Amino acid sequence: MGKVLITLALLLGAAGCTHVAPYEREYLTRPGMDNGKRDAGFHAFMAHIYEAREGAGAVGLADASGGGCGCN
Repeated sequence: MGKVLITLALLLGAAGCTHVAPYEREYLTRPGMDNGKRDAGFHAFMAHIYEAREGAGAVGLADASGGGCGCN
């Protein structure tokens, strides 16, 4: 029974593998295909909002202008 499950798992895993033509690889390298890069713009925007509202800039910028209202 164990060998059957292992074989089935290997076959299912191999079903996701396919040959990618060179001209199709550019689509796989786009930023939207990587979860980290896809959300990078959103996280940068949210960090900007947080810094503006809380006045919490980066370390070493404690005397930087800005305050709770988001004004400079």
